[in-house]
Amino acid sequence: MIQLASLGQQIADSLKEQILDGTLAPGQQISIAEVAKHWGISVTPVRDAIMRLESIGLVRVAPRRGVFVAECDRRTFKGIFEVRMALECLAVESAAQQISAGELRRVLAIYREARLRLRRDGDRAFMIRHDHLVHELILNHCENDRLKRTMEDLGDLNRWVRCVVIARRGDSYEKALEEHLRIVRGLCRRDASAARSALEAHLRNSLDRTLRAFNGESSQTPTGAQGGRRSAVERPTAEPSDRKKGVKTEKQ
Repeated sequence: MIQLASLGQQIADSLKEQILDGTLAPGQQISIAEVAKHWGISVTPVRDAIMRLESIGLVRVAPRRGVFVAECDRRTFKGIFEVRMALECLAVESAAQQISAGELRRVLAIYREARLRLRRDGDRAFMIRHDHLVHELILNHCENDRLKRTMEDLGDLNRWVRCVVIARRGDSYEKALEEHLRIVRGLCRRDASAARSALEAHLRNSLDRTLRAFNGESSQTPTGAQGGRRSAVERPTAEPSDRKKGVKTEKQ
């Protein structure tokens, strides 16, 4: 029973990662039999995985038709994002004094490196890979467990929509990078109010950019969705933590 439960979670994590990175596209059908065959197991833990994904809104189960990756519409995204804005602004106040100087220096250094690579070499890959770092830092150090769990589920939905929609706007990550730096500077000064204001401005801008992308502005292939649809199986990841005190930040 324990093995089945953990196997169901592994399959859910694998399918979730494929949905989040665009390998499984919105509206694409997921074959329970095919997934079970790929893993060499019965359909029971696959059904368990599908139930988990349905509960967080990443798939929909259509009676007598099958399982499909959920499709994101403008109204659904706006509702999810507005809830996320309220929760994450609460979370940053909780986390501001808990994040260690070492962690803040690490994130600041990564964002500076991303900006340097972008300006010097036009390298966007490094920036995109670390785009969500400050949000993960806030979530990891938020002391309200219930708030954390709710944000984790919303975070999955938000990451998925960004992959599908916002990546079509060529400059979205560049704009977010400067906004992320402002949030980190506020955290480095141990100024919860400044960090919250910078975060709120960033999230409002992100919402605006994404809604404009929903309206069809710009049309590049979303990051991660290149190469067409597949039905492979991937694995999950995690992050660290530390303690406190003021951190030296950049002037600019």
